[in-house]
Amino acid sequence: MKKIEALEVFANAIGIEIRYTNLHKINERLEGIAYADAGLIVLNDTLKNNHRLYKCVLAEEIGHIINPPKPGHIRYHLASYWQLDFYEQSNIRITVAQDERKALDWATSVLIPNVDFCPMIAKPMYTVGELAEYFEVEPWLIHLKISYYRCKEREVGRKAKWREMIKRR
Repeated sequence: MKKIEALEVFANAIGIEIRYTNLHKINERLEGIAYADAGLIVLNDTLKNNHRLYKCVLAEEIGHIINPPKPGHIRYHLASYWQLDFYEQSNIRITVAQDERKALDWATSVLIPNVDFCPMIAKPMYTVGELAEYFEVEPWLIHLKISYYRCKEREVGRKAKWREMIKRR
């Protein structure tokens, strides 16, 4: 809960307003909307019952405000947005993916700091589930953190393989 409170304090300090409503009325997979130009985040009200998901979604939405979307990006996104046919048929998919990555990269860096994460993956001693438990986040955020870590390692000419970082069950 401390991370959630810290995120809320941070959002307030930089002028972000957070509101809650039943976003599932619009779409059952919609968890958050970030209005970067208005400094407003609207979260699904049921997130308060799942503090891990709440923390992950809030951090990502703050990431959208800090890294405003490019022109042409829709103002909301759904869980597993990349699997939707609308994006498959549209050039907007690339823009959405780039904007999502910036927001998620910010969220993973705040919720899963490298100073704690890197020593834990130096040897395959933990499963994704154990890392998610340790950082009190959803497993999908651990998967993203590892993917981003691997990309950054590749950029400097090093290979980072999943099997060398994560223990299998």
